[in-house]
Amino acid sequence: MSRPDGELIATVVRLQVQSSPLKGRPAGSGPYDPGPLLEVAALEVGPTGCTGLTGGPAPRRVIDVHSAEHPQSRQVRGVNGLSVLPTAHYAALRQRYGPHLVDGVAGENLLLECGPLTVADLSGTLLLEADQGVLELTGALAAAPCVEFTQFVLGRKPGDTGPEVLAGLDDLDHGVRGFYLRVAGTGTVRAGARLLRSCAPDREATGPR
Repeated sequence: MSRPDGELIATVVRLQVQSSPLKGRPAGSGPYDPGPLLEVAALEVGPTGCTGLTGGPAPRRVIDVHSAEHPQSRQVRGVNGLSVLPTAHYAALRQRYGPHLVDGVAGENLLLECGPLTVADLSGTLLLEADQGVLELTGALAAAPCVEFTQFVLGRKPGDTGPEVLAGLDDLDHGVRGFYLRVAGTGTVRAGARLLRSCAPDREATGPR
């Protein structure tokens, strides 16, 4: 596969799925639990969400909870099927809130090795390298923090919605805890894949649809 042209934004350094919800319902009824997070060897990415492929002698497929195919799907109108977060955001979170905020704990599908990003940095058409070609990513949105994750960040117990938690909700917004992107095409993504800004805004994805 030829490598696509474009402005390099980031490189994928970790792939993961949420095998089940990290928080209960209704909102605020329980703690944020990162236990169901699973790092995977590869990620099948498509318009309906993500499925992880584990490594080892007996690989298996694990559907992400934000996929439309998951029995407990937390997908919202196709908006949150793929999430990304830069390593620089984790570094800033650890500096401010503590070492418990290890890479991956926020639940993103793709951990990106790069500096800080904003929605504006991810606007337009992006290209993500995959085994089968190139996937187009568009419609970047900031992943708004939930009360449970904010309590986890601050070390607060479930039910605490005091001023510090409310302030934390604002502090963790605007892309601090990651972004959602819409996917055109389907493909298998692995660590080392590059995320680029397309040099041709109207270019169609070369990956299979």
